[in-house]
Amino acid sequence: MLEKYRPEFYREVAAFARRCPNFGYVKTTIRAHTKEGFPGECHVWREGGRIVAFAAVAWLNPDDAWLWGMRVDPEFRNQGVASKFTRAQFRLIKRAGYAWAGLNTLDHRKPAPTFRVMEKLGFRLEDTYATDVYWRGPKRVARPRLKPYHDILSHYVELGRKTIFHQNPGWFCSRLIPARRAWVNGFGFTLDDVPVHVRRQFYVEKGRRHTLVTVNLFDRPSDFGPFVPRLLALVPKRGRMVIAYPVEWARPFRKAARAAIPKRKGNRGYWSSAWRIYGRDLRPS
Repeated sequence: MLEKYRPEFYREVAAFARRCPNFGYVKTTIRAHTKEGFPGECHVWREGGRIVAFAAVAWLNPDDAWLWGMRVDPEFRNQGVASKFTRAQFRLIKRAGYAWAGLNTLDHRKPAPTFRVMEKLGFRLEDTYATDVYWRGPKRVARPRLKPYHDILSHYVELGRKTIFHQNPGWFCSRLIPARRAWVNGFGFTLDDVPVHVRRQFYVEKGRRHTLVTVNLFDRPSDFGPFVPRLLALVPKRGRMVIAYPVEWARPFRKAARAAIPKRKGNRGYWSSAWRIYGRDLRPS
């Protein structure tokens, strides 16, 4: 049974979530919705009166919702808990008037059980992105000047993209639809004549203000070698930059990044991953 999360549930949620990957993400999810005022809410799932799963729903805009932070007690995995929990969240999202629900899951070379669950729940694969995080940029590369690109949404739609990535507080994607035009176009630019979507935000960590730069790169540069160092020069001095781009480009992009930042190491100034973006239309068929 789905139940809205309350602070007194934290100890019970943490007891099993600590045994799942990335417990810090669960804490980020709870903090975003209960302390930082991010639109949405957290939920728990009970079996026999016991909390056995946690998840949240983020209200991204008037049309799109995002499911995030799902964690299931390892003792209750492979028992259909995640499917039942997600279906209950669908009903809640529909009652709230949202037309679409999305989520992401790690990409794998071989089909994973998660992919079959997504299909069972009525999701369809929208996009697959490589997502790289940088805490430091290349040395002796000047920060480039970006030029405005006034209708980047239409351009991305023509390229066949369905979603756009925007990070903070979570790794969310919303649809590239006309209702999002003003928001998407407000962060449209070109770098060396290549369209890029660049958004700067601010956050506080350990009492200090930091900058988060989120980049969507959906146009393949003619040559990654000179382009990637210029892009990485946008990494803020204090903060980080997240870059989302089609997963097919991961090898040439990361090769150029290694050349630009020779001493980079995973989890020390750099982190990479790849994600499948799934969505489900919740409107009546």
